[in-house]
Amino acid sequence: MEQGMNRIFVTLGILPLHHAVWLFPAATALHFLEEAPGFTKWAQQFASPRYTSSRWARIHAIGLAYTSAFAGVVALFPNRPVVFLFFAFCFSEMAFNAAFHLGATLWFGTYCPGLATALALYPTLFWYVSRVAFQDGLLTWTGSLAAFAIAGAIHALDVATNVFLL
Repeated sequence: MEQGMNRIFVTLGILPLHHAVWLFPAATALHFLEEAPGFTKWAQQFASPRYTSSRWARIHAIGLAYTSAFAGVVALFPNRPVVFLFFAFCFSEMAFNAAFHLGATLWFGTYCPGLATALALYPTLFWYVSRVAFQDGLLTWTGSLAAFAIAGAIHALDVATNVFLL
């Protein structure tokens, strides 16, 4: 697996973080395109019958604007505090999103729309951008673990309130 991941660096090169962060909104847009045709129906069946397509559209429009704005802030101000906030309140949630799609697919025994892009794009992108942030000296192990813990709590709350409507 490490060899495959290293091929990404050969293909993309080691972009500076202020360029690499723009891969995140692009991957998010692709993920949302995969979810769009079927997530509402899936959520109505398995999460909450009150889930609507307008809710999906509103949440995902905000999400795409949020990821783009955060990437822009990191691109303009690539420093440790900003990168920590990016990882804690935006970027690391994609790892939990991939876990959500996989877990939901396995738990309910049916494909959860978004699974393919969550598994194909998010782990690789998370590894790549994290590695760049570490190499640029903008992320530490302590900071990354704290950011990951914060992101996990945020994603759990997000799924509970916005998908399962608890």
